[in-house]
Amino acid sequence: MHIRTLLATAAASALLASTALGATTTPAQQCAALEKQFDQELVTHGAAAKVTQARAMRADGEKLCRSGKPKTGVKKLNDALDDLGVKPQSFP
Repeated sequence: MHIRTLLATAAASALLASTALGATTTPAQQCAALEKQFDQELVTHGAAAKVTQARAMRADGEKLCRSGKPKTGVKKLNDALDDLGVKPQSFP
């Protein structure tokens, strides 16, 4: 009886793990994650050579994300992070 329970639990765990790995992140979720990453990285990379340009791109990216153009906003946010010298997080 315990072996069946153990096998059922293992099978359920494997199914959930494969489902989670296959999940995609929407462009709107990517916007939020990249905005947060930028804000966190700005603390340690605030003296980057292109910090003023990076802040402007971050603001543009946020505006695009909020105005229904999240894919374009994600591109801007990625560029903003690049200007800080930080690798943007990747999404599945």
